[in-house]
Amino acid sequence: MNARSPLVLAAVLALASPPAARAVQVWTATATEKIRPAAPARGDASAAISAARNEFEAFQLGVTGAASGVGAAASDLAGPGGTIAVRLYAEPIIWLQNPSAPDGGSGGWPDALVPAVDEIVGEARNAFPFDVPDGESRAIWAEVHVPADAAPGDYTGSVTVSWAGGSATVPVTLTVWPFAIPSTASLETSFGLGYGALPAEHGVSWGDDLSALRARYGQLGLEHRISLSKIDDGNPDLAHLTAFYGGELDGTLSTALRGARLTSYELVGSAYADWASWFSARGWADRLFQYTCDEPPQTCAWSDIPARAASAHAAVPPIRTLVTTSIQAATANGVQDDIDLLVPVVNSMDDRPGASAYAGDQRAAYDAFLARGAPRELWLYQSCMSHGCGPDVNTGNWYFTGWPTYVIDASATRNRAMEWLSFKYGATGELYYDTCMAYGQDPWTNPWEFAGNGDGTLFYPGTVARIGGSTDIPIASIRLKMIREGMEDYEYLKILEDAGDGAFAHQVVDALFPHPYQTDVSPGALLQARAALAQRIVALGLPGSTSGSGSGGGSASPGGPGTAPGIPVASGCASGSGAGILALAGLAAMAARRRRRRG
Repeated sequence: MNARSPLVLAAVLALASPPAARAVQVWTATATEKIRPAAPARGDASAAISAARNEFEAFQLGVTGAASGVGAAASDLAGPGGTIAVRLYAEPIIWLQNPSAPDGGSGGWPDALVPAVDEIVGEARNAFPFDVPDGESRAIWAEVHVPADAAPGDYTGSVTVSWAGGSATVPVTLTVWPFAIPSTASLETSFGLGYGALPAEHGVSWGDDLSALRARYGQLGLEHRISLSKIDDGNPDLAHLTAFYGGELDGTLSTALRGARLTSYELVGSAYADWASWFSARGWADRLFQYTCDEPPQTCAWSDIPARAASAHAAVPPIRTLVTTSIQAATANGVQDDIDLLVPVVNSMDDRPGASAYAGDQRAAYDAFLARGAPRELWLYQSCMSHGCGPDVNTGNWYFTGWPTYVIDASATRNRAMEWLSFKYGATGELYYDTCMAYGQDPWTNPWEFAGNGDGTLFYPGTVARIGGSTDIPIASIRLKMIREGMEDYEYLKILEDAGDGAFAHQVVDALFPHPYQTDVSPGALLQARAALAQRIVALGLPGSTSGSGSGGGSASPGGPGTAPGIPVASGCASGSGAGILALAGLAAMAARRRRRRG
């Protein structure tokens, strides 16, 4: 054959022509995972989620390209109680230069969530459109907040994803469970909001503009069930504090969580008597605390603690004192009686075998401290001990893996695990050192701190230049969403414990997370555990819950659409500890069936 042969000519033309782009694929995934650029498309073409009243729940839509001009629009979900709105967010990729730990990874990761319309001031932002390179995937975050008075049952709607040349409509079903969780978190929190990074990132000077901006950060914190510490701007005037942040202490802000209020407030300065009196007069005194010392003896001498604590305790009413240390270290240095809020790092509650003197479950060591009653409490925190503290990159020490962590390049289940461990160890609060730590750098391009990606940075600066609109706002991360999920999981556990069924709740936690260094479980295992808790709450008829059908014929079973009356198998197969969860889920389902038969 010669060059003029049709076969040869076709081959030459094929070589000369660019390869045809693959068809765009739209698919779904759970919220408790991270969709990286190399993620392959899946066959899941619909979304089914479940939530209690007054709970947030989310799912993700994957888009595998090439696709240009990607946009999304959601219908309200319609059901027996009316309609429930769906919020949409884009997930731009954050590019990481180094892994946080041996099980982390450099390259592209989803984390920041740019809203289509923000929940703080209600402005349209530039989440859409975006492009997806050929052969890569990007994700869209979709979430709902179930109203506190929503009727139980199934709510249905859809999300339509469009791109240049095509579109796909994804059916969505939300099952509302017949019980509610509170707006103000039962687990106290104090998440830092430092002074140095926030003005620089937004280009705001000190004064009322900064106060208003910090208040918006505090509001988004409340939307995610956490209390930001030191949300004031350093102004010692208490009237100023009240003007800008009193609504967050009183629970009078206009938020999705009606009545949500801060569960803690850190004293700034040394005007103990003035602060105690002011907070007491407004009903806030139970939230006020002095951060007496952080990780002694690194930031203060052990001998400094008694005098500092005495100043706080001499106020009327007394101000609580907080120290981040273990009971063993506090006792060895004679300061255990000076501390009200004792906050050990989670590693010292149950360390790896042979790793330290804290190996094995240490919870019993706190019994005597807690037996003295209020105001003494056990809180927990996690730190760079979860991935390996800098300055060097941790490339080979596997001790620093598996722990709960808030770094970007860890699994979403590890981001969500801390609040489960708080329940496991009987902690009533959680502390985190900062949410805007990225000093002198832009977290959108370099979130590296303390040898970890995003360590201390849970918000991104949502400047008008970057996200559009006319007002600067904070942008939530996927990790902040996972913290909110963990806070809501804690509420399920607490409902059962308060009703006298704590043994079942602890069974579920212990099966899912046997030790705090074993939190890297599958999304399916975690969601099975959550479903087992919900089924148990319904089976026992706990607060406001009812078994059987909801109004309008929608199923009120926590099993969700198409399952009755058992527990749904969530995306991702349960493995390892998940097998124990499946057994517990079966027990809960049996209890629900027995209750229905008795009824």
